[in-house]
Amino acid sequence: MHYLMTRALLLSTLLVVAPLPSFCQTPEAPKKIATNLPVPTKEPKGATSDEMEDVHRQLREQREELERLRTILTEQSKIITELRAADSRTNQNALGVSKAPAMTSDDSKQINVAERLGGVEAQVKKTSETLSKQLGSITFSGDIRLRMETFFGLSNSLPTGSNPAALGNELSPRYRGRIRARLGMRGQIGKEFDWGLRVATGSLADNISTNQTLTDLFNRKPFALDQAYITYKPKQVPGLRLQGGKFEAPWTSTEMLFDSDLQFEGINEMYSRNFKGSTLKNLTFVAWQLPLLERNSGFVRNSNGTVNVEQSRRAGRDLGLFGAQLSARFEPSAKVAFGISVADHYFSGTQFITPVQIFGSQLQVPVSFTIPANGTTPAQTVTTTVSIPRDLLTAGNGNLGLTNASVNATNRDGRLSSGYNLVDVLGRLELKHNNRFPVLFLFDFVHNTLTRDVVTAGPGGTNLIIPNKESNGYWAEVQVGKTKEQGDMLFGYTLMRIEKDAVLTPFNFSDITQQSDSRAHRMVFSYAADPRVIFTVTGIVTQRPHGVLGVFGTTPPDSLNRPTTRFQFDTMFKF
Repeated sequence: MHYLMTRALLLSTLLVVAPLPSFCQTPEAPKKIATNLPVPTKEPKGATSDEMEDVHRQLREQREELERLRTILTEQSKIITELRAADSRTNQNALGVSKAPAMTSDDSKQINVAERLGGVEAQVKKTSETLSKQLGSITFSGDIRLRMETFFGLSNSLPTGSNPAALGNELSPRYRGRIRARLGMRGQIGKEFDWGLRVATGSLADNISTNQTLTDLFNRKPFALDQAYITYKPKQVPGLRLQGGKFEAPWTSTEMLFDSDLQFEGINEMYSRNFKGSTLKNLTFVAWQLPLLERNSGFVRNSNGTVNVEQSRRAGRDLGLFGAQLSARFEPSAKVAFGISVADHYFSGTQFITPVQIFGSQLQVPVSFTIPANGTTPAQTVTTTVSIPRDLLTAGNGNLGLTNASVNATNRDGRLSSGYNLVDVLGRLELKHNNRFPVLFLFDFVHNTLTRDVVTAGPGGTNLIIPNKESNGYWAEVQVGKTKEQGDMLFGYTLMRIEKDAVLTPFNFSDITQQSDSRAHRMVFSYAADPRVIFTVTGIVTQRPHGVLGVFGTTPPDSLNRPTTRFQFDTMFKF
């Protein structure tokens, strides 16, 4: 430290002394300055005006140089003072001398708390960095929806008491409270991988509803896995996305084909490309491969006890959904947008599905057995009903190929009459001329290319063939408004016409009374009390256009066929 101070002093002295020849005692200094800045003591004889001007100029330059050197000397003095103070503190620390006042117990406690807080912050930071490395960024989202629901116009298809030849009995109105809760997590690892998890309420066996009815004496409500997926977006191929797991539909559709609560399982591939400077803004292609039911191998025996290889192979066949969709979006102007998509949904193995009627969560199966005679007691035949949990049938655990209640056409052997390859064409028109009340028109048409005639029992046990032309579905919808900001309102109307075998009914819109062979009207009004709190009123009127027994049955005259009206009052909180 002393060495640095000495060096600084010498440097400052040289800078000051060098340009001051008039006051320096060293003989070399005037000689050096005289060669550059001559300073005569009196005006020379015979000097010209130019020479005098040059002398005055040199004097001015010398004064300016002196002022500059004085400024440098002042700065050097400050540096020397600071160096001396630093050297003094160093010496005091080395000798263990401190001029600070003695530390009190309160000061010690404060320092201790500060140190502990610093340790906690460091640990939290370390943990956060570790989790970030393992899981990447994470975001949470979800919603809670409370619903009050009423039904009017309910009826059954049993013979009436006043006229046994007619069908249909009016039932009392139904009222129920329902709740839906969903909690999701989404994360990103690096720039190429996304993942998601979501749990939701709802019956485990009901694949098209996450609602849970407030009933059963305040029992706990199921809360189970609803989504779990991993998405890969390679940087080398912008626009490509590969996804696997349990996820929402990667394609565009309406609830005429698939209920919005249905979550699919399997893998899908998507390629999307945006365009600039043209009316065509986006082109997207997506394909999917989704297993529906996986079954173990089993043996089907002939009447003589031998194995029927062909039937065994067919009975062990898995079911799946395969398809692809091409979508395009056009924007002729900033206020108008038009989109169209064409998709094909092929259900593999549906000919092996046996629809069953489900009552609540149990399948009621009639069983008859004989108790053999014993002594004086004669043989007795007992007929009863055995309950089989619906979960066993729909989860694939029993490998039975059974599905939940269906209103599609069935043959006399109990299997579905038609196959299901659904060609779906969806168009949408968006008008944004009014910022608060944008308008959306949507039209969806579906055609089942694998519709087959229905085989029923004819006279004498013969097969009776009924032509089946029930292969089309129509969905027309209009929406006015939005619910993005506080005070926003939305009005909507939807017309649905779904023929008997147009879609596979275990998967489509669950809120209509009959999911095919039906005509329905839906009216919706929503109000945003807050961007996160939405109030909605929905009215749905469902009609059976071909009577109680449907298009392939003959409904007796005077049978009851009333439309069913369903009201839903929702309060939903989103976060």
